[in-house]
Amino acid sequence: MKYFSLRMKLDDVIKDKDFEQQVLENLRYARKITGKQFRVIFWNENLTENDCKEFIKRNTHLLFQINTKITKQFRYSWFLVESEGDKSTWRYKSDDGILKGIASYIKLAKYINQQIQEK
Repeated sequence: MKYFSLRMKLDDVIKDKDFEQQVLENLRYARKITGKQFRVIFWNENLTENDCKEFIKRNTHLLFQINTKITKQFRYSWFLVESEGDKSTWRYKSDDGILKGIASYIKLAKYINQQIQEK
């Protein structure tokens, strides 16, 4: 299956619990817009294993819903959100911060869905 993956740095997401929840709610909405082809890839640079486990424990039900992958590897992603040091290849990229990056992803996904429906 081809995924419209959205990649961002997990280190930047979990720095603040309120911000973390805001990001996850925006990702839930992005999943709703994109459908089954949505995947979020969190890149972990400097977090400990315990930090990652706590993040997963806090958000298990939501992470499952939005098709989440947490990795230290660099691979292709369809849309890369501001991620200094990330050496992944990407099709689209946003350097406007995490929330604006997710908004750009949603805008692009809506546009693509509209083009598909018009055909």
